[in-house]
Amino acid sequence: MGEVEPTMNAPEGEIRSVEELLRRYAAGERDFEQVRLSQADLHNAILHGIDLSEAILNEANLSRTDLRGADFSWADLSQANLCGADLRGAIFTRADLTGANLRRANLLKADLSLAKLDNADLSEAILPDGMLQEASESASENPSESQTSTRLKLYYHPISANARRVWIALFEKGLSFELKRLELNGDQFQPEFVALNPFHHIPVLDDNGFIVVESLAILDYLEDKVPEPALMPRDPKSRSIVRMVEFLTANELLPHTKPLTRQMMGLAEEDEATIDRAKQQVATVLQFFEAQLGDSPYFGSDSLTLADIVAGTAVLWLPHMGVPLEDYPRVKAWCDRLCERDSWKQTQPSLAEIEAFKSQMKTLLSRDR
Repeated sequence: MGEVEPTMNAPEGEIRSVEELLRRYAAGERDFEQVRLSQADLHNAILHGIDLSEAILNEANLSRTDLRGADFSWADLSQANLCGADLRGAIFTRADLTGANLRRANLLKADLSLAKLDNADLSEAILPDGMLQEASESASENPSESQTSTRLKLYYHPISANARRVWIALFEKGLSFELKRLELNGDQFQPEFVALNPFHHIPVLDDNGFIVVESLAILDYLEDKVPEPALMPRDPKSRSIVRMVEFLTANELLPHTKPLTRQMMGLAEEDEATIDRAKQQVATVLQFFEAQLGDSPYFGSDSLTLADIVAGTAVLWLPHMGVPLEDYPRVKAWCDRLCERDSWKQTQPSLAEIEAFKSQMKTLLSRDR
């Protein structure tokens, strides 16, 4: 990261170098009243909760910087590059954002009251109300008054692992959305839902009338539509790891958990040989996942990826199916890491929902006999 050349007569206490700002932030300091960092390079820095009110940051590079909860009241951010920055909950009261690049920035719950946004580029930014600014619209308007944003609707059931993938991704992207619950008691065959998905499966994503079915396709759609925060690495090798884990979960892991799921739910009695074969196939997948994780906290990246979302929503059920994870320490640590994320906590089905679903499935199966 670059340094701004200090002047000989800079007032005492002024910060005029990136290195000093980062050093003091790392030491626990959060309030910086005299920051003069025009044209500074803070790309990809982690500065959440920092107080930069009245700072001079015009033409600074703050792209992809983590600035959650930052205070920029009265700050000069004119012509600054905030592309892809995480600005959730940030305060921009009376800040000067004239000509700033806010493309794909996440401004969820940010305070833009009285901010100067003349000629600012807000294309594809997540606005304070959670709506997504359309790329084709003029970005000079106040985002709090935007009439071009859309609201996402997710058709789901809380027990569905496939639907939970999308649900988690929406949380991780910081998007505003509406949940449309199906009970799967026959309502998936109703004409209104079949018109959305003729295959009568969940999840379904409705983006202002544009319908996307199949969870992996929906995840790709969200990643392309809202690239920040990124859930897909750019490096070809890392991307291949993500794709491998996604496809192996869908094609090798989940199909072999079906007898284990039926047994766990009490929906059918499975013979011992079938259960043993299923557990052997699951073990092969877990061994592969253990090797792919290596020393990384997530699949293919140091941050959460689509692979973690897809595999995580399946692997976390395995101990309940009689497949302990103790023989796979990396996988177990990874699962523990996922469970600490807010997106996992907020989408975890309750015991009551699980028991209600079991009872519902037993009733439906008894009718089919």
